[in-house]
Amino acid sequence: MLAQDALTIRDLPGPPSLPVFGNKLALAGAGGPNRALQKWNDRYGSTYRLRLPAPAVVTSDPFLVNAVLRQRPETFRRSPRVTSTLRELGVHGVFTAEDDEWQRLRAIATRSLNAAHLSAYFGTLTRCAERLRRKWHAAAAAGDRIDVLDEMMRYTLDVTVGLAAGVDLNAVENHGAGLSQRLPELFPEIGRRLYAPIPYWRFVPSARRRRLTRTMDELSGIIGRHFEQAKARVAGGAAPSNFLEALAVPADGEPELTHTELVGNVLTMLLAGEDTTSATAAWTLHYLANDPQMLHRVRAEADNVLGDRYVVDSPATLRNLELAGAAVREAIRMRPVAPYLAMQAKHDVLLAGRDNSLVIDAGTIVFTLISRGAHHDEARFPEPDRFRPERWLGAGPAADSVTAPFLPFGGGPRFCPGRNLALVETTLVTSMLCRDFDLEPDTGAGPVGERTAFSVFPTNLHVRARLPEPVRPHRL
Repeated sequence: MLAQDALTIRDLPGPPSLPVFGNKLALAGAGGPNRALQKWNDRYGSTYRLRLPAPAVVTSDPFLVNAVLRQRPETFRRSPRVTSTLRELGVHGVFTAEDDEWQRLRAIATRSLNAAHLSAYFGTLTRCAERLRRKWHAAAAAGDRIDVLDEMMRYTLDVTVGLAAGVDLNAVENHGAGLSQRLPELFPEIGRRLYAPIPYWRFVPSARRRRLTRTMDELSGIIGRHFEQAKARVAGGAAPSNFLEALAVPADGEPELTHTELVGNVLTMLLAGEDTTSATAAWTLHYLANDPQMLHRVRAEADNVLGDRYVVDSPATLRNLELAGAAVREAIRMRPVAPYLAMQAKHDVLLAGRDNSLVIDAGTIVFTLISRGAHHDEARFPEPDRFRPERWLGAGPAADSVTAPFLPFGGGPRFCPGRNLALVETTLVTSMLCRDFDLEPDTGAGPVGERTAFSVFPTNLHVRARLPEPVRPHRL
């Protein structure tokens, strides 16, 4: 029974809205939805209302955020706008699934990304990192400006496609017009459709839409062919060495994935592994390029841990790169790439907040600002606007807060199952590049900024790589 003295959405403050569109145009405006949501949080408090044009709630109250996250999937589901946008593009897997389907797909995804399989995946990680290293040596020798986000997108795309489908895409070295060039177009398209006031793509044919259709058809065919090869390899007794091969081993009593489920889950892994991980890696290198002293400390650690190796080759070795891992976590704090989640209440629910209880009606969209604490919880993060990787060494900052949440990988039953893989990829490439190069920021194209696609990306993030002095012998 709902409490009589609890607040309702009508009691909450919020920004003025327009007829028909509500606040949708403001969310789609300059700076993207994250900037607008954070600005309104500053103005209207930790919990406020929007119109989309139906009423919606936005909250950074840690009690409300945790309550919403912990009550998935029974009470809250992912926003239908997010789910329908992804499904229309053919991305339907554990990220968009609900109820019994989610339980099944979640178990499969978690099993496929467990520690044992991550060890087997290191061959792919090492191969992709070595290619990137050779490319950056060539750029350093030529004095070229390096587009860090583009390079990290290519690296994480190679890793993710290699691990997800067993395909060596080689986007790092291949800048042609093939799949490696077209596949990254999927992620900005998700952002465009997700935040568009009207579904223009359904009515306006375009070359971009046709190109995206060809890409999805080609990828579906590749996944199907490689899954048959994966099943044959595993049936022959081989241990799974990629995501597809792990998916080829259903648990007792589970049916084999359908082709639609298979494609959807691989695309889900691509979405999570390429989109957010590349932005995190780019931000990490940005902050280290602007902090030469910390970069040199990361290099010294890599020299000590790796010896005559140039790339991490096992999870055990990676665990010893504590400072590199701390730099990655600090970059995640400084620039969260997934700063909010949008959910919908499946039925009326009463949530206990920090100061007041709140009644959420069935069907209401709730935006949880899961990383608000990154810059607004000075008890956990003293000097929050300073890049200080040391704060993550040892036990690190406290996990919980009564001020504002910091949950960059989500929370509750539906926390991100790819968290470990993302940290492995980013720590590996950070230690490798810091070991080999001095990085200097290059703002010739303009100041570094950010934009929102499906997640939050850096813009104009360029560096120049220099061989440090004295130059060590390199095995290229």
